[in-house]
Amino acid sequence: MKEHLKNILVIFIVALASCSRVEYYPDKQSVYDGTYILAHKGGGDSDEGNTVEACILGLNLLDGIEVDIQTSSDNTLWLSHSPLLSSCGSFEEDCFVSHSDAEIIEIDTCLGNDINYSRLEAVFQYMTNNYPDKFISLDAKAWTPCGISGINLIRTMNLFAQAVIDLTIKFHLENRVMVESENGDFLYYIKKNCDFIETYLTSFGDFELGISRALDAGFSGISFAYKVKEPISKAQIDLIHRKGLKIQLWTVNDSSDMSEAVSLNPDFIQTDNLEYNTGKSNR
Repeated sequence: MKEHLKNILVIFIVALASCSRVEYYPDKQSVYDGTYILAHKGGGDSDEGNTVEACILGLNLLDGIEVDIQTSSDNTLWLSHSPLLSSCGSFEEDCFVSHSDAEIIEIDTCLGNDINYSRLEAVFQYMTNNYPDKFISLDAKAWTPCGISGINLIRTMNLFAQAVIDLTIKFHLENRVMVESENGDFLYYIKKNCDFIETYLTSFGDFELGISRALDAGFSGISFAYKVKEPISKAQIDLIHRKGLKIQLWTVNDSSDMSEAVSLNPDFIQTDNLEYNTGKSNR
């Protein structure tokens, strides 16, 4: 009992401290219109994730999907959590951005069924044809140049961001695409150059810092690691909405955690559990 009361007190103190400085930002009209459930890695635990097949399954079952993306030297967007391509044949393990599309296809063929590398374009095409009103959140991982000397990192990230914008326009998925990243410059490029892709600053637990940075930069909201470094309360999410921002929670898999997370009224919840198909579009 004492331990339970202690946990409640900790949550209350953290929530109070986290809200204090954010309160000084002006209130805006809330954009919250319900909680949507997204399939993490495209299809949750249905396969290794970030494959076209996983994305099709996730889109069939939930309100949308989340995928991880990388860019090639041809500025093509590929599905992958890791910035590194696996070694195979004459190719050593190396960065996505150092390889052309033709080389990535050759590596993919060499790997057989062990690992599948797919283009984001194939997922966008499927969405446009079948689920144009569902959502997709693109997790653009913060990455280093993987030992590539002389690379212009800012230019590369800007081209990466522009590729997201161009693909969104090509497949008419405006206001359906969101981008998450730790890289504020990447998000700022998208924010500055289009108004139809939402931008979410990734936060691994520092609620106040994440919200403050998002408010200062004019991003759409934050993508918050649920129950990783610090708890989050309904009061904090209400505050986010009162400041005109949104929040994605990830990754929520346990049924009790999911019930609790839904009760907080976040805008999006990412999950590996595809059985939890009770998002807004399924209610």
